[in-house]
Order: sequence, then C-alpha cells, then structure tokens
Amino acid sequence: MIRRCQVTRNADQPPVQEKQLHIQDPSGFRIQLEEISFNGLDLRWGSYVNHEPRVLSFRPDKKAIVSHFRIQDAGAASTHAIREKQFVVYRESPESHELYIPPTNHKTRSFFELIVTDDFFDHIFTEESRFMERFRQYHTFNIPSQEFTAQMLPAMHHIINEMQHAPYSGALKATYLETKATELFLMQVLQLDQPLPAARGLSAADMERLHSIKHYIDAHYEQPLSIMELARTAGINQMKLKNGFKALFNNTVFGYISGLRMQEAKRLLLEEKMYVNEVADRMGYKYPHHFTAAFRKKFGLLPKDLRN
Repeated sequence: MIRRCQVTRNADQPPVQEKQLHIQDPSGFRIQLEEISFNGLDLRWGSYVNHEPRVLSFRPDKKAIVSHFRIQDAGAASTHAIREKQFVVYRESPESHELYIPPTNHKTRSFFELIVTDDFFDHIFTEESRFMERFRQYHTFNIPSQEFTAQMLPAMHHIINEMQHAPYSGALKATYLETKATELFLMQVLQLDQPLPAARGLSAADMERLHSIKHYIDAHYEQPLSIMELARTAGINQMKLKNGFKALFNNTVFGYISGLRMQEAKRLLLEEKMYVNEVADRMGYKYPHHFTAAFRKKFGLLPKDLRN
C-alpha cells in the first residue's frame, strides 16, 4: 500500500520540509518522488517506469484538493483519462482506494502534483469563476473527472520548474513557494473557466465548437496549423472560425497560436537550454531570424539575451 504522508509542523520544525522517496520491485517497477511541504500545502514531483499493468492500493492521510499535472507520458495508452501535457483537479479523502497503473512501454512517465486544503480554495474562491462554483458543489472523492481536466500551458511548466528550483531557503522559501502555488492554481482556474460570452452571430453550438478548437490548439500548437484544417476539425466555416474566435477570446487564431509557441520557446531556452536555431526549428520557423524578430516583439529582448 502507498500512503500519502501528512506533515505536522511544530515549533522546532523548519518552515519547509523536504524528502525524497525511491521504490523498486523485482518486476521492474520503479518510482522516484520528491516532496516539499509548507504552510499546509504539498508539492510532489514524481516519475516512474512500469512494465506491466498493475493495481496499487492507495490511502491518503488527509482530505485535500489535488491538481495532478501529467508532464511526460510518451508511453500512454489510448484509454488514459488524462493525457500528456494535461492537468486535472479533483478531491481526495483519507479512504483506501485502488489506482490502476497502465504500462509505460519501457518509457518514463512523469508528473507533478499541487495538493492544497479546502481553506486554501475557500480563501481564493470567487463566484465570478464558473469552475470554482462547479467544483465547490462537486463531492466525489478520489476519482478525477473530465469536467475538471484541461490542457497545460507552457507558463504552467515554467512555474512548476521555478518551484522545484526555488532560489530561497527557510521562511523565505515557504513564502516564495506559496506565492507560486497560488499563481499556478489561479492559472488553472482561468484555463478551466472558459466563459461563454454572448457573441453576436454565434449560437451555443458555434461557441462550443470554438472552445473545442481552442482546446485542440492548446494540445497541438507545436504542429503546423491552418485555418482550413481547424475549421474542418471544428465543423465550422472559416469566416465564422476567424471572427468567432476573435469575439470569444479577444485574440486572433494565429495570435493565440503564436503566444503559446513563444511561451514554449521561452521555456525551452531557459529550462531545456536549447540553442536558438533548435528552438526556431521546433516552433516551425524556416528562418531563425524570423523567430528572433517574433520573440523580441513578444518579450522585448532577443532569445540569446534571455539567460542574462
């Protein structure tokens, strides 16, 4: 049985508690966990390799709200409820339940979890958020739902990386991590809200199609995309796609795609330490100087100067 640990802090404990866990069994199942606890919140980075399907018995130690981010999942089966570069928010209770672990096909599956309390949720709760209103009424535990699943954005990857490499220690580190955790959770709220403004000329079905296209772009922004292909995917004409997307999301289709690509480019330069030419090619630019110009327009500096 895997047991999620609860850390109770007393006066003699440091403001941030950190620990690592490594588990391996004869079947080849290997898992590595890095956990940080502070101010009643928990952060967890994990990666594992699993050669065959298995069911693990799992028992959390406390009631919590869990944000599970699937960072890497190259070996994912088509039946996964959550895919690579997606996240899901769900409630967890201290009850024993079973987790099905699909095989990773000899590749590594990695994830990040932000675990917060109901008090944390209530502190930032606002009726202006459709997601928060729905989630407050959601009382199913230990079962992630597609209703609260969305695509990860490049900026989320960046925050998760910043928390893992926090430049502080002690009380300052706790303050820094809590600020970043709040920023990440609010980013999830924004992604899950998807408000439906009453745009002229758009029916409810049209708006649903446009939201599905936005989700599709979130998942495929690194690939070549055209208005014709997106319109065909959504089952909507090209003019309605262009005008409707602008009305709903206050951005053009290609402006939105470009923004996602630039955020991912920034992450690749900073975190993956890739060369500018490599990132330009990854983002679909035929000529690196075109990428450099777009990057400078977005962030106000050249890609080569980013690390400085």
